[in-house]
Amino acid sequence: MFLLIASFLAGVLTSLAPCILPLLPVIVGSSVLQDGDKGSSKKKPYIISASLVVSVLVFTFLLKVSTALVGINPKVWTTLAGVIVILLGIVMFFPTLWVLVSSKIGLESSSNKLLTKAYKKSGLAGTILTGAALGPVFSSCSPVYALVLATVLPINIFLGMVYVLAYALGLGLALLAIALAGRRLTSKLGWAVNPNGKFRKVLAVVLVLTGVLVISGYDKRFQTWTADHIPIATSALEKKLIPKANSHIEIMKDDSTLNVKPYAAPDFRGIVDWINSSPLTLEQLRGKVVLVDFWTYSCINCQRTQPYLNKWYDRYHDDGLVIVGVHAPEFAFEKVPENVRKAVQDEGIKYPVALDNDFATWSAYQNQYWPAKYLIDKDGSVRYVHFGEGDYDGTEKAIQTLLKQNGHAVSDKIDSGKGEAQHPDQTPETYLGYERGQRMANSDQLARDQAKQYSQTGDLGPDQWSLSGQWNVGSLQDKVVGMQGVLHIKFSAKEVYLVMDGSGETAVTLRLNGSTVTSTANGGQDVDAAGVVHLNGPRLYKLINLPKFEQGQTLDITLPEGASVNAFTFGG
Repeated sequence: MFLLIASFLAGVLTSLAPCILPLLPVIVGSSVLQDGDKGSSKKKPYIISASLVVSVLVFTFLLKVSTALVGINPKVWTTLAGVIVILLGIVMFFPTLWVLVSSKIGLESSSNKLLTKAYKKSGLAGTILTGAALGPVFSSCSPVYALVLATVLPINIFLGMVYVLAYALGLGLALLAIALAGRRLTSKLGWAVNPNGKFRKVLAVVLVLTGVLVISGYDKRFQTWTADHIPIATSALEKKLIPKANSHIEIMKDDSTLNVKPYAAPDFRGIVDWINSSPLTLEQLRGKVVLVDFWTYSCINCQRTQPYLNKWYDRYHDDGLVIVGVHAPEFAFEKVPENVRKAVQDEGIKYPVALDNDFATWSAYQNQYWPAKYLIDKDGSVRYVHFGEGDYDGTEKAIQTLLKQNGHAVSDKIDSGKGEAQHPDQTPETYLGYERGQRMANSDQLARDQAKQYSQTGDLGPDQWSLSGQWNVGSLQDKVVGMQGVLHIKFSAKEVYLVMDGSGETAVTLRLNGSTVTSTANGGQDVDAAGVVHLNGPRLYKLINLPKFEQGQTLDITLPEGASVNAFTFGG
């Protein structure tokens, strides 16, 4: 219920968000009664608001359903919206253009004659199209909308669409109020109602620019810029509507090894497959101590945690410890059961692994981290949580405490180690797709979801990366589409890891500060003696292992056609 109310309020607040303010004159202008308008045109504000609400719903449905079931690139829908917005702007700038075009192509004598006549008399068709085409623009300007899109829709499309409807209604009602108030003001001004006046021309230019921004993808950059440089109270208020992560967990601040107030553990749900086990439920595991570990196989943080999980399983399994690895995929290739099975085998995992491809169990736990551990007692209550790497001693002590409460005489010896602390200057995890990518030095050349020749920039700044050669930059991965492409990065770390994919024995070569990297010269585990990394499927590859932490190191990675990259991670 909270998220439903939050979605409605977010829609109201979005109407005054920094990235929407430039479009409000278009909403008002499209609602103004022009010279010669009939009485029915008084409905314009209601029509434009209603069509925008419908557009938000349809856009969301097409975005999530068509891309999942039909494989249509989401860029298709935003491009279509951008084209419509541009055409509306052109028609608004040249009011007689629609009449000329419609007569030339025979619309006057077709079944669309009534629509053409309506447009000529009142512009209602243009009003409907304006609201409909702006739906995708308004949809992408709300963090609450983004939260629903990312966390609710993949799990329950009906519930997700209910939340989106609440958001769209809030947005539509707020824009209706703005349109009615604006029309009342501007209708008294002759220059505002003149269809050939400067006011309409300015609105037309705004529409064309908006369409260009949407098609090029620069609307997202504009939204980011406005959020950073135009602080408005509504933006801060909307962010407060987003539920806090793990708000249901009450952390205990005493000296106990069990760090949370007990609460009922959610059961496993929406699991598409099980590895090393038949399907399990928490009811079946009552009386056991259960450690639920959320992970994904290409995550280096998860990989560094894995040896401890294996050790705990070997040491305490006979005493009643059950570990369940809930695999929640970060990238599309991690949804493939065969890929996960191979990773389980490679990591020597003996305990049950549940494939949570739709993030159903992840959402039930309100989890937001890889890795994340939830320790459950014999009664089915969560008693200890830990997010990320580290504190292995604390986790093992909590395991021992719960096992002792079950009557098992386990040793108090702790030798799991504290884990390595991250260097304060270490380069952060770096995603390479446009959806989550940051610090791309030649982002001015970025072309989303299309092949393009990229040219290398000059010296990279700290933690920056760039591309050269012909690439197709996607939402979550970048793929080489020419003969070869080079990925450049300036990093500060001891170890460098990169999630990559390539068919067969695709060969990748590395140069560090201009020198060839080999297995004996700064190379990681996946670099051979000749300095080649052979790609054998989608996974995380260990590329660099320096003797010690170094700052300002430049790494050039040359990849052949067909190879793809997803994300860098680093070690200290």
